[in-house]
Order: sequence, then structure tokens, then C-alpha cells
Amino acid sequence: MQNAGLFDLGSVTITGPVTDHVITSASWNGAAAAFIAGLAGMQSATLWAAFDYGSGGTSAVLVVQTSLDQGVNWIDVCRFDFAQADRKAHATVGVFAASAVTALAALVAEGKLDNVLGDRLRAKLTTTGTYAGNTHLAVRAEVR
Repeated sequence: MQNAGLFDLGSVTITGPVTDHVITSASWNGAAAAFIAGLAGMQSATLWAAFDYGSGGTSAVLVVQTSLDQGVNWIDVCRFDFAQADRKAHATVGVFAASAVTALAALVAEGKLDNVLGDRLRAKLTTTGTYAGNTHLAVRAEVR
């Protein structure tokens, strides 16, 4: 693996409803990007999400994704669900043991999918309702 360590997958101030919004403020090689690349061979990623609620809105769903084909297709590996309160959450996804063939499906609330880690990570946000501009979401990954 070329890179290991702490990565900022991005942060966003939520100013209105968004659908499948890829957070594009990820820090990659000192520039803004839509994903963190160069992670081929990673064995695990500990994900940290911090939701600072301002006002309005109903729900915010953050999904962290990986790709096995250099970003052509994305696979959901972890889902964080937020509503109308400050919340910090973490999860670890990784390659822990051999597994059977699994059909890909959308993750359920607070769900995760282990044994699938490609060469990149990104974060995607979907909200319901209109959050005010003082609602903020940040997500980071510690990759090993």
C-alpha cells in the first residue's frame, strides 16, 4: 500500500437538501479531490464522522464508499445516519476473513460491509429536509 495514515475525506456545510452529493473537499496530495486514492492493499479503515447540527432538516445519511475498478463503480462499505442533534460516530471496516460471495445491496441504517476494500475511498451525503447553513459534517479515515 502506498499510503497509510489519517485522511480527511472532506467536510461540508449543509445549506439545503442534497441527493447523492459526493463530498469534494477531500485532501489528496494537497489539493481538493472527490476521493482519496493510492490505497491499494489497505486492510482496514477506521472511519470517523462528526455531525454538528444547526437547525432545520430531517435526516442526513453519510455513506463511505470504495472502488475495485479505479472509480468506475462504487461500493458502499459504511453508513452513518444523522438527524437533528450533534453526533460523532465511528466504525471500522476491513478485510478480516475469507467470505462467501455476496450480492451488493444498499446498506441499512448504521450498516457496514466488511471484506471489500479497493484502492480508494470517498464520502457521499444525502439529506431529507432543509438544514440551515450552520449544520456541518466532517468525515475522516485512518487507513492501515
